[in-house]
Amino acid sequence: MYPETFRHLRPKLPGYPRRVPPDISPYPRPLPQVYPWKSKEKRMTIAVGFRCVDGVVLAADQQYSEGAAKLYGYKIYLIRNEGHYALTIAGSGGVPSIKGAVREIRKSLAREVGETNTDADTVGDLVERTLRAYYATHIDCAPPKAREDLDFQLLIAVWTAGHGSRLFQTWRSQWYEVESPFHRCIGAGAYLTDCLTEMLAPTSLMSVEAAKPLAAFIVGRAKKFVQYCGGQTFVRALLGDGTDDRVWQDEIIDSNLYFEGFFRTVGGMRDLLGTAHSPENVDTGSVAARLKEQFVTFQKARLEDRRKQVEMRERARSRRLPR
Repeated sequence: MYPETFRHLRPKLPGYPRRVPPDISPYPRPLPQVYPWKSKEKRMTIAVGFRCVDGVVLAADQQYSEGAAKLYGYKIYLIRNEGHYALTIAGSGGVPSIKGAVREIRKSLAREVGETNTDADTVGDLVERTLRAYYATHIDCAPPKAREDLDFQLLIAVWTAGHGSRLFQTWRSQWYEVESPFHRCIGAGAYLTDCLTEMLAPTSLMSVEAAKPLAAFIVGRAKKFVQYCGGQTFVRALLGDGTDDRVWQDEIIDSNLYFEGFFRTVGGMRDLLGTAHSPENVDTGSVAARLKEQFVTFQKARLEDRRKQVEMRERARSRRLPR
């Protein structure tokens, strides 16, 4: 049963060595190994988008994988032609493929649109043609097992002069607009973010200022509970006038703290559901006061964060100016 060299390791038990049926190996068969870098979700990321009354908000995490290593990178990309069009793109899936597709979209826009006015439908046709060529050249020709790592989805905010901002989603080379419901979640953990978004987002269009903290919180929950999400949270808004609005990390942290406190306060009301409390005697005044206090604290912290951002921009601009 044991090789001669390892007989001294044989356990000394009564009745040992025992007879082994000939159809059973005396050595344990190793279990199949599942390596994390072989997972089909190894390159997955999370991205959420909100179509708003005054723009579009996109948010994404920072983590992706290369082999067994966890890497971090910026996964919201900007394509701008001042005064004519602007695109903000967030993706999930193979990060190298996302970067390659964004590069090809940027080149196609520069070549076919250039310095002229356009509209979202024209941009959509161009994006579909670009993605169709990219899939044929880089993804569909790969071995079947490799395609899972290369596949990707995009959320694209598009602003064109005179038409405002709109939100679109891609699936392979198909492009379609995000309409009711006015939000979309893609990537690893989309089931979790979809649940949170359905619960927290209104059925009507919200404002950009309301969507930014909500997007930051939803991505933060995905990072906490989904294995393939992590790193910092990035949030950007493409406003209705074509302005790019970046949400800084201090405001993202404050947004997560606000929603966590909000749910703790609301969750404390579950004790009122017990039979010890009659509906006529329930007093929610303290809960309402606590919610108001949290909201005021958050709004003050938001204003302070933005004041610091303005100061940082002014200092950076002054350093760039010639003396």
